[in-house]
Amino acid sequence: SVRGYTAFVLAKMSRLQGASGIHVGTMGYGKMEGGQDDRIIAYMIERDSVTGPFYHQEWNGMKPTTPIISGGMNALRLPGFFENLGHGNVINTAGGGAYGHIDSPADGARSLAQAHDCWKQGADPIEYAKEHREFARAFESFPGDADRIFPGWREKLGVHK
Repeated sequence: SVRGYTAFVLAKMSRLQGASGIHVGTMGYGKMEGGQDDRIIAYMIERDSVTGPFYHQEWNGMKPTTPIISGGMNALRLPGFFENLGHGNVINTAGGGAYGHIDSPADGARSLAQAHDCWKQGADPIEYAKEHREFARAFESFPGDADRIFPGWREKLGVHK
């Protein structure tokens, strides 16, 4: 790290100082650097007892810090992100994920909420999209992500170039 310590250390210092929330990256699901294993950063700041990369940490009841995610997050990326993290208890500041929606920012916000609901239900995102218009339109809003994450989505949802 150019600052001399890792994001993991920064997150722990933030919790020690009483931060209510801190950005934890997108764990390989957004445009921020990092990988799926970065979920340990979120676990360390939100749990009372957690094993980190070097040792076990007991926070002894110290108030948790909420993980904040942003950076290229949209409705198509969220189900995989939540699956990797194991929960959806985050602050999602997905500006582009809402404002980049093809219909409106309000529909973009609804698509993000529907993405969380899709993950909570354990639903297949393509099948879920067939019954949830805002989520379905996120595929058209972010076609590059749709092509990469859900190959064949156009045929399955009846959308053509």
